[in-house]
Amino acid sequence: MIEFPNAFAGTVTILALVGLGIFVYPWLLARRGGAAAIVVATFALALLFHQFDRASGASTAVSAGFALLWALAPAITAVIVRRLTR
Repeated sequence: MIEFPNAFAGTVTILALVGLGIFVYPWLLARRGGAAAIVVATFALALLFHQFDRASGASTAVSAGFALLWALAPAITAVIVRRLTR
């Protein structure tokens, strides 16, 4: 299993939450097929965050649950940003 350094995992997490949630996802929501792209990206983020959390020694269910929450955060943020900027 690949182990990721905490600094790398933290950087990717912040970039995903801020970069995707505030800038990229709202832009995609305005495009045709953007919602499908967000679903795919959210799934990929959940897998990536799950890999980050597995190194902590948490159980698989806990790791998957937190990965899903972290992956959904940018999508939720994007919906809020999109509604506020309309």
